[in-house]
Amino acid sequence: MKLVLAGIFVLALFASSLGAEREDESDRFTESDLPSLKQDPAGSSEIDEFARARGFHYARDTRRAARGDFKALKKFFEIAHDADGAARESIAGVPTAVYHLLGDEKLAQFLAGQPVAYRMMVRNLILGDGRIPAENMQFSRDFPESAPLLFPRELVAWFSPNDQYAIRKVFSDPFVLAGSKVVRAELIEKQSGKVLCDLTPDDIGTGADREGEATWSPDSKRVACLSIDLPDQPGHLFSNPRPPVQRKQTVVYQLAGDVFARVELSLGKAPGQDNDPELKGASPGHIYTEPVRWQKPNVLVLRRHEYYGVKKPMTIGGQTFETIADLARQYQITATVEPDGKGKAVWKLQPDR
Repeated sequence: MKLVLAGIFVLALFASSLGAEREDESDRFTESDLPSLKQDPAGSSEIDEFARARGFHYARDTRRAARGDFKALKKFFEIAHDADGAARESIAGVPTAVYHLLGDEKLAQFLAGQPVAYRMMVRNLILGDGRIPAENMQFSRDFPESAPLLFPRELVAWFSPNDQYAIRKVFSDPFVLAGSKVVRAELIEKQSGKVLCDLTPDDIGTGADREGEATWSPDSKRVACLSIDLPDQPGHLFSNPRPPVQRKQTVVYQLAGDVFARVELSLGKAPGQDNDPELKGASPGHIYTEPVRWQKPNVLVLRRHEYYGVKKPMTIGGQTFETIADLARQYQITATVEPDGKGKAVWKLQPDR
């Protein structure tokens, strides 16, 4: 009996320590973790300059963001996402402090008012910044209202301009983003939930960008659905085996009676590539086909960017080596959709930038 009681006592202490650990994790942030308002004698830092160029006073406005100023909060996350180089190093860890100080209720209220693409940007940013794997469920315990907005199992969004249609997606795992896939994608009637088109066969959404995007025509009769699969590419583009190609894919659907149907567009291989001598033997790294805007209700402008590795000889000191060089192709595509569901795509090769 004494042994049983002792065991219970030890387990209670262990559970208590775990609870304290979790509490400490969520409560350990203070305003001292935010950028200092004191002027640095050495002058402005890279992140100060980066933020200032975007109309954001880094120290002052970050504190406003952490206190619940949603305008400042939106700009803060955008700057944290866009910062690079030394500016990125300076801001590392600050997003984690900001959302902890903000708290679950305010963070959820802020996220609920943002489009899907922005919410997913925030999700990927804070995961990387805090270096906490989503699968440990810590975030969902500490932020139960915000977690469903950032890690949905099922998502209904991308409403049509006339508010009659929406897109519903279901994911294989809400929290483990690596390898998580779209297992069902449907265009639905918003009010009834009736499925008007099964988008699943065309949706390649996988990983941190699995949600993708949708761009509706202004008359709500067509939608361009972007799905994204950006797998890791270990080694280089000529490794054996070759790394998988990163893809962004766009498929267009048009209202046909009471349902939507896929529009047949030639968005596969760019015209003239078979006769492009620079692409001979090239290894593709990524192929991105993304909608830009609806020029007219039935005319969609898209951007296509392709990146390749090509082998080229280089001679140094009389010796010739084989090197891998970068090669890119960029196109503007104008796609016209006819009432019968057929489409025509006109490709225009853009100059190198």
